[in-house]
Order: sequence, then structure tokens, then C-alpha cells
Amino acid sequence: MRVFQTSIVFLVAFSLPAPAESNPDLCEGHDWFQMRDKVAGGGASLLCKGAVDASFEHLSAAERELKAVIRKMPHSASSYDARGYLTYLFFRNGQYRKALKQIDLMIAEKPSDEDTKAIRSLFAVLASHPDQSVTSGKPSTIRSEIFEGNLFVPVTANGVAGTYIVDTGANISIICESEARRLGLKVDETSSKMSDITGTAAAIRVAEAQDLWIGKTHLKHVAFAVYPDANEPFIDLPEGRKAILGISVLIALGTFRVEKENRFDIQAGTVPPSAKVIPLAFDGAMPVTQLGLYGRTLNFTFDTGAGHTALGPVFASAFPDLMRTGSKKDYKLKGFSGSTNQESVVLPSVKFLLGKEVELAPAIVLLKTTTGYSEWATGNLGFDLISQTIPFTIDFRAMQLIVEDR
Repeated sequence: MRVFQTSIVFLVAFSLPAPAESNPDLCEGHDWFQMRDKVAGGGASLLCKGAVDASFEHLSAAERELKAVIRKMPHSASSYDARGYLTYLFFRNGQYRKALKQIDLMIAEKPSDEDTKAIRSLFAVLASHPDQSVTSGKPSTIRSEIFEGNLFVPVTANGVAGTYIVDTGANISIICESEARRLGLKVDETSSKMSDITGTAAAIRVAEAQDLWIGKTHLKHVAFAVYPDANEPFIDLPEGRKAILGISVLIALGTFRVEKENRFDIQAGTVPPSAKVIPLAFDGAMPVTQLGLYGRTLNFTFDTGAGHTALGPVFASAFPDLMRTGSKKDYKLKGFSGSTNQESVVLPSVKFLLGKEVELAPAIVLLKTTTGYSEWATGNLGFDLISQTIPFTIDFRAMQLIVEDR
């Protein structure tokens, strides 16, 4: 049986324990857009309000509401879950010391929770450095490049020029060993593990770049996970390209527009009134968005670092008639830690609505879950479909993907 090759490699995630399903204060499921409507309609619990505000990057409101849950209901399932939401909120915004404090309080609350204890080592190393910060940020335009199916932008890290991948699917920025040496970074060991898109977990090491310039935006104390040069995608990339800008860096940029002719506008200006606005939210540290298909609205993880969009078991269950038009194939799914062969169905073409019509051809539907996200997301939206909407704007301040009709 033929094995199809792919370059879906960049989704990297850690997981806190899932909230207790028996907790009546929880919002239901992972549909943050539906939960936002529920909160707006009134009657939602304070925990649910805090979780939704955290998901949409309403930092002050989320911190206030979630800490109020902890004060009002100490030593409860609700206060424990509130700490989990705060941990993700702090982590993806580079506030590692605050995140570690919540991790320690969660462990004190539930000493037997092995999942939380397993990731503490990562947070302890991150918190040993100053938190990430933005010391200056002005609108700027730089020249981007699409190389090997991924979006690269020029950076200066620790005074050294490079060109790094823009990856919303990376929970933390990533660098290979040789690039870390080129930048003069010190690498710290942790005993924690992170999973890639195949679901394979590997030990994680961490380094910190004291300075990172992207255009006229200056970031301090940017954390990178460090992987061997022999791992995907670094093995095939030339020197100076062997790093990935993860979600905390991209949130720090605030707003950026990917234009035609390789323009990358940071803190992009006003978009045309005719532009289509598509919501973004966070599930943990992973952004999610919505695509349309046959009049239905579908939730996808939003992963600019994935070269190819992959559909999953949720898609297969939702569209059984469409699945019957495909053919079964083995599919080689490649991640940072290796590759796995996955059962899949290959569809000739599926046309989605992402502000405008985008076509996935062929469309690979994985038949088994690989990550926690694939248990509820319809698929992982990759750059192959996102790039069909250029020019587009990613706005992490308003939590929107904006697709311009030109």
C-alpha cells in the first residue's frame, strides 16, 4: 500500500489535566464561539465567564473572574479548573512566573495529579528567566517568504540575522541545536515532555534569546524549545532558517497582515469594509477558528506552521456520504519526534469557506485521533488553505482572522 508523504510537522503542545466533567460550573466542550454566545446571553457561571474571557484574550477580565472563583470556592473543582485556565493564559503570553505559581498551587491541591507534576519541570525552567516582554513596537513592513510551504519572516535574534517560520500551532517557539549555538544560547534540560501532531511525546529542552527583533518590534527574553537538527523540519532547512516563532511571540506582535508580493505588515492598518471577519479563540495554548462547509460551521485548530491541512475523525463522522467518495490509503504523518503511519481516506477535493472559497485537493481525512485536539476539532487548518486567502490579517488583539476581498 502506498504511503503518502506530508509536511504536517509543527503543531507542538503540552496539556494540563482536563477539567472535571462533573463540575456544573464548567462551560461545555471546546466550542468557544458557542460558549461566548452563551455567556453573552446571561446565566453562565463565573468560571465559564472567566474561561471564555481567557479564550478570547480579555486578559484583565479573565484574571479578575478566575481569581474570584478561586477566592469564593477554595479547594473546589471550580477553583482547580480556574487555575488551569490561568496557567494557559499566562503561558501563551510569556508570563512564566505567574504560570508556575498556578502550577504549584494545583499540585498542592492535588498532589496525586501526575500530569500537572510532569509539566512542572518545564515551567520551572521557563520561570528561572525573566518573563517575555515587548520593549518597543511600531508599525513596520518586512519582506516575508513562502519556502517549502511555510511562511518565513526575517528576524534578528541576539544580534544575529535569521529567517524563521511563523507558526501559530507551536505552543512555544522552537529552535534547533545548531541555531541555538549560532545565537550563543545556553540550553537548559527539563524532565517534561511535549507532544507533536502525531501524538508522540518527547523530552523538551529550553533556551532563552535575550533579544528578538521582528521589524520594529523588540522582544526581550523569548523562550525556545530546543530540538536536534536531525528532527523535522530542521533536517532539510539551511542555516539561519532553523527556528520557529511560536504563539507567545505572535501574540506579542498583536496584529500582522500577510500581503501579496511577500509583504508582511506588523500592526497592520485599517482593512477594507468589504473584508470578511472570521473569529479566533484559544483552546489552551492553541488558536482555533471556523470554516464553512455545506452550510455548516466547523471548528478547526489554526496552524500556520502546518504545510498541509489535515481533516480528522470528527470530519469523517460529520460527512459520511462524502467519505464514501474517497479511497483508503496509509498516510505518513511527520512530527518533531518522528513519523507515524495513519489510516486515512483521501478525497479528491473539498471546498471550504474561509472568508472566500478555498480548496483542499486532495483532502486527507485521518481516521483515528492523534492529539487531544483531534478528538473534537474537525481538522487542523494549515497554511495551504490559509495562503489561498492572501491578503489576510491575523489580529490577536481582537481575536480575528480578516480576509480581504482582493
